[in-house]
Amino acid sequence: MITTDTFSKFARRMASTRDFPYITIAETPNPIRQLEPDALRARAEAMISTVVDGLTLPPAEIERRLKDIARQQIHPQGVVRSAVPV
Repeated sequence: MITTDTFSKFARRMASTRDFPYITIAETPNPIRQLEPDALRARAEAMISTVVDGLTLPPAEIERRLKDIARQQIHPQGVVRSAVPV
């Protein structure tokens, strides 16, 4: 998945509702709307290794790398959420 840093945590939470908590997320700083093509290209090139890892690493390795990150982003410590959807 590719997103800006503003939406990464939300993206992981949404992916976890579909049983994909360890999805690889390549992120870039927000905003990107008004960047020139050269700046966009530099951002895309900076994310390439993450995209390649997400497409080529075995699922067990991706889970190992993302387990702590996913836990923190999906269930942040000290944040209590309702068990009943609103």
